[in-house]
This record gives sequence, structure tokens and C-alpha cells, in this order.
Amino acid sequence: MHTLDDLERGALAGATQVRLTHLGLGEFPRQLFELADTLELLDLSGNALSALPDDLHRFTRLRVLFASDNPFTRLPPVLGQCPALEMVGFKACAISEVPADSLPPALRWLILTGNHIRNLPAALGQRPRLQKLMLSCNELEELPDLSGCTQLELVRLAGNRFEAIPPSLFALPALCWLALAGNPLTAAAETHALQDAEASAWPMDALEPGELLGEGASGRIHRARHRHSGQPVALKLFKAAQTSDGTPASELAAGLRAGSHPQLLTPLARVDGRADAGLATALPLLPDSFVALAGPPDLDSCTRDVYPAGFHLSPAQAEHLLAQVHAAVTHLHARGVVHGDLYAHNLLWDLHGGDVVLSDFGAATLTEGLPPAQVALLQAMEWRAFAHLQAELRACTRPGATLATA
Repeated sequence: MHTLDDLERGALAGATQVRLTHLGLGEFPRQLFELADTLELLDLSGNALSALPDDLHRFTRLRVLFASDNPFTRLPPVLGQCPALEMVGFKACAISEVPADSLPPALRWLILTGNHIRNLPAALGQRPRLQKLMLSCNELEELPDLSGCTQLELVRLAGNRFEAIPPSLFALPALCWLALAGNPLTAAAETHALQDAEASAWPMDALEPGELLGEGASGRIHRARHRHSGQPVALKLFKAAQTSDGTPASELAAGLRAGSHPQLLTPLARVDGRADAGLATALPLLPDSFVALAGPPDLDSCTRDVYPAGFHLSPAQAEHLLAQVHAAVTHLHARGVVHGDLYAHNLLWDLHGGDVVLSDFGAATLTEGLPPAQVALLQAMEWRAFAHLQAELRACTRPGATLATA
């Protein structure tokens, strides 16, 4: 993170990345134009900006712009004049208008989660490089025709007002990761899943919370112990009203509907009675030997996970992992769940035993009540994601590799 003082005294001369976040900025700092020939990433999140300068296109090398948590009411049209801009992030602003000329021609990744958008321009479907489209938690009822976005692989539409799945999504040949929960089209299935779990819910006072094990976008996970049985568990306390993938209620509903499987990390029970009335769930407590198989996509990889340097598997290990993931996905589909985020970074791998479990149901969709033909197409998208995982793991194989070399 940088400061205005860094900018004003010339300490950022020649910089390719600048982050001026949570500084209370009400206007775009004109001093940034001194970096017009070098700047590639600019992060202005968490300020008080509602407009960008009309000459922003002077940043001819600007590839990534983040301006989340600012009071913009429309996506600035000047973005469309930025020749190299490919990643645009305006999450949790107050945007209700997306002008057609606000979409850069090189657009690859668009984040408009948590706004008030009801309509999107037809021009969105005319961005052939678009790979990642994040629109959860808006007020959308329909999408423009996206069938021209032939490279689009990840779409997040959770928490909107869709009564039906936008038909052009089924025409996208590369789409693998789709989130649809929290819409009218899934509401009945989610309600049923949550209601079915009420009778077996655990009261919060039956658990003795312990140390914080981790924290993510949707919640905090604590070590805990059941006071009566002594069973150790992981207690997840959902914290955010929404995430880039959807809502806590949808995530909990999907996890409960998924049920038990040796290759899935799903709830043991929902937990009721939090003092703040928030949602909670008890999960199996995995040994410390379980680690994420990969890191999530970065700004360059966009839709592809990032594996550790030197990561290798033996061919037998790769096929063992893939067989376990295949079994988990088959189980989910039979239970009416499409995971929506089938990635290596959501696979927890046992470094000692070599087994794997699939976690994180934040982007999952319940298919109960959807037309069978559409369910089949949603499942086919998920198998495309599996094919990517298969290719990645097989590309990491080396004869004679062992767990210790991973």
C-alpha cells in the first residue's frame, strides 16, 4: 500500500503498480499522470471517489484497475477508452448503470459484485477476450446475449433476481464455473435444504469454541469441541452478508444438501443460536496434514490455479487424486448439487496419506426443480472444470515423484 506522500515526493516514479487504498480520496490524484507511461496496475479501493478523469486513457499501459468500495453510481465511460485495460473491479460500490462505452475492448475480467445493477448493455456480449464475469448480488433479471464470449469460463450470478437460467450461458463452449444460488430459480431448493436440517441442528451452547483456525471471505473457522460427546469439530461462523460467490445461506444449504462423502468436506450439522443471529455450521476437523493442493488464480492466470514451484506428483498419485475427485463430483450431482468452483485450490490434500477432500460450497447451485435438460448441461459444465483439473495434475506428473517432493 502506498500513500499520497509517496506520490507527491516522487517516490513512485517509474512504478508499474500503485495502491492508494482507504485514504479517504474524494478526487483522482492528478499526480498519478506522471506515471502514465509505466503504470499497469492501479488500486483505489476504499476511498470516496464517484468519478474518474476524462483523460484516464493517457495510462496507455494500464491493465488492471480496482476501485471497489467507492460511491460510484455508474461504471465510468472513460474505461472504454483505455486501450490495454483488461481487468476492472468495482465491487461494493453503488453502481446502477453500466454504459456500453464503459467496457474496455480488451476486457478479460469484470467484477461488479454487490452493486444495484438491473441491466447490462449488449456490448458486454461483444468482448471476445472476456474470461471471468462476476455479477453476484445485484438486481439482474436477465443478461444480454453472451454467446459471442467464446472464452468466457467463469460466471458468478448468485444473489440476483433470475427466474430462469439465461439461455445464452448454455451456448458458451468454455464455461466451467457458474454460480446461480440465491436467485428465485433456486430459492425453493435452498429453503428445503435448510428446513430439512432444522431437526438435526446443534445448539450453539452445545459447542465449546477454541482457537481461530482460519478466516476467509465468508466466515471465520474455529476449533471447537462438542460439550456432551467431546467430539472435536471445526466451527464456521459466517460473517459476510455476501461474497463474490453468493450468500452464506446458499452456501450452507448446498453443503447440507450434499450430505456425507469421504471426499467431501460438508457440514456435520447446522448450528443455531448465535448471539448475533448469524449462520453457523459444524464441520469435520481435518488433521493438520491437509493442505490446499494449489493457490487460487492470480491476476495473470485469471481462471487457472497457481501451483507451488516444484510441485510434482507421480502418475499413480495424480490418478488417485483424480479418481477421488471424480467420485466426489458424481456424488454431488446425484444429490442435486453442482459445486460451481471445482478447482485445485478447493481441494484439501493429505500430505501423509495422499487422499483429497473437496471443500467450499460458496458457489454451489442446487438443481432441484430445474428442467432435466438444463441440469444435464450444468453438470456438463462441471465436467469441463474436471477436465482442466485433470490436465493440470497430469502435467505435474514426474516418474518417481513422491509426496515429499510436492
